[in-house]
Amino acid sequence: MADRINVPKWLDKYERWQIKVRKDGERKTFTSPIPGRKGQLACQKKADAWLENDIVDGSIRFSVLYDRWIEELKLHTSKSHWVNYEQYGRNYFKPRMGQKKVSALTEQNLQEILLYAHTHPFRGDRLSYKTLKNMRDCLCAFMKYARKNKLSTLFPEALYIPANAERSSRTTFQPNDILTLFSSEMTFEKNKEVPEWFIYAFRFAVLLGLRPGEIAGLQTKRDIDFKNNRCQIREAINAYNEVTSGKTKNARRTFKLPTLALEVLQCQQRMLNIAGVISPYTFPWKDGMPLNHKTYYAHWKRYRDYNSLGNTLCPYEMRHTFFSVNKNIPKQLLKPVAGHGKRFDGELTYSHELDGEADLAAKLINDNFNTILAKGVKKGVNS
Repeated sequence: MADRINVPKWLDKYERWQIKVRKDGERKTFTSPIPGRKGQLACQKKADAWLENDIVDGSIRFSVLYDRWIEELKLHTSKSHWVNYEQYGRNYFKPRMGQKKVSALTEQNLQEILLYAHTHPFRGDRLSYKTLKNMRDCLCAFMKYARKNKLSTLFPEALYIPANAERSSRTTFQPNDILTLFSSEMTFEKNKEVPEWFIYAFRFAVLLGLRPGEIAGLQTKRDIDFKNNRCQIREAINAYNEVTSGKTKNARRTFKLPTLALEVLQCQQRMLNIAGVISPYTFPWKDGMPLNHKTYYAHWKRYRDYNSLGNTLCPYEMRHTFFSVNKNIPKQLLKPVAGHGKRFDGELTYSHELDGEADLAAKLINDNFNTILAKGVKKGVNS
């Protein structure tokens, strides 16, 4: 901030107060036509406001700074983080306000972008509430970057999502879907019925509520402790085949394996041995490499359709199913398994107190699924 050492002067010729101030080599003149002390203070306030503004370059355009921000994000975040931000900028932000000066942006400018995106989707159906919320978070993060670079002083705190934005509904497996998943391992491929390669991955995900990326990143020798019946989630592999520490800060966790989950792991190992697949990954592709999200989804869709499961069920809804089946279990017991809530310290899971809780959680989870499976013939788990 520059210091103001002069005071406004009244100019009789022009009938106004005037003050000239300089900051960073730039000189500006501020005036006020209000006579008397009130006008002098108003003129002085204008000058002080400009001097207190720490913006170092008021001419930089939105599109220029936005591209610079995306390039910086690429250096320290995963592709799954920055790729949506890049798309928001390309499809919505830059076409609407790319040539606007960052220093001139107002909260209403940003709000109008969200309202426009809501009513003018780039392609297809209207954007969901979650997507619009992600766009709002993106704009707030960009403005934080602009403030950090002293290119704006705007804090867009009141941006809102339209009330009629569509909220996506979560679907889960129904009991009959779970029975089918654990009784049928067949799918249809190349005009014939064959065993589904990822059948045990599907079952393991439902039994423990694991995210697709966590299924992909699981390694048998490193993460599965068969002696103590424990599983540790250390990392995930995202849709861009990048190894990450997980979706949230609570994603790294350790928990006791229910009996059904142990049986699934044993079946998976037996399948890999028969196929001659050697891999550090628990649920690898046939070449031993970690599963690819697109391949995983394609296999699930084919299995789902062949076995007449809900035609909208996707892999992530296996996690939703886990919570639905186990909604009677206290949240504090599910936290270590699901990776939600207060962080669960994996280093402490072998203490007696937490062992007791982990054992109880595993038993309750196992009982809940057994209650469903008892209503049908269990073929798949022990096949």
